Amino acid sequence: MKEGDLLKLLKNPTSKNKGFKLLIDLYQEKTYWMIRKMVLSHDSANDVLQDTYIRIFKGIDNFKEESKLSTWIYRIAFNESIRFLNKESKFKKVELDSKDVNYSRKLFADTFFDAENLSLKFHQILSELSFKERNIFNMKYFDELRFEEISKITGININTVKSVYYKVEKKIKKEINESTL
Repeated sequence: MKEGDLLKLLKNPTSKNKGFKLLIDLYQEKTYWMIRKMVLSHDSANDVLQDTYIRIFKGIDNFKEESKLSTWIYRIAFNESIRFLNKESKFKKVELDSKDVNYSRKLFADTFFDAENLSLKFHQILSELSFKERNIFNMKYFDELRFEEISKITGININTVKSVYYKVEKKIKKEINESTL
């Protein structure tokens, strides 16, 4: 289905529910995994996903179509994830440049996480990254978003997004290569 056709369904009161079901079918898995990489636990990701879809449903009439629908959806998911993490940490703001010392602990506590040696090393490297670095890397590498989309979703300058991504990519390659020697 074309994005324009989906938006017509979503913005028409008589077909909004049908359009919303289609939107969920199209974006649920990718949105879940984007959230999951931020909040780490399966249960938390499901909670944030539900909050994300509530916000999307309530706000679809205000979508100005200045970006792709998927970018708008991921921006909401990103913001809901930040909101969740702020509540969870009881801090006023998640520091994008701070490291998440609980990343590995949360990841390994999750019963859905399965890791092999190389995957363990990969996630160890990710755990050493700042929140901003890890999320930019995840959005580009795993979610296959374009730099422009990541910039719109995170509100970070596109050149900074590129710089952070390539720096992280270089670090990961270097550390994985060193560990396999």
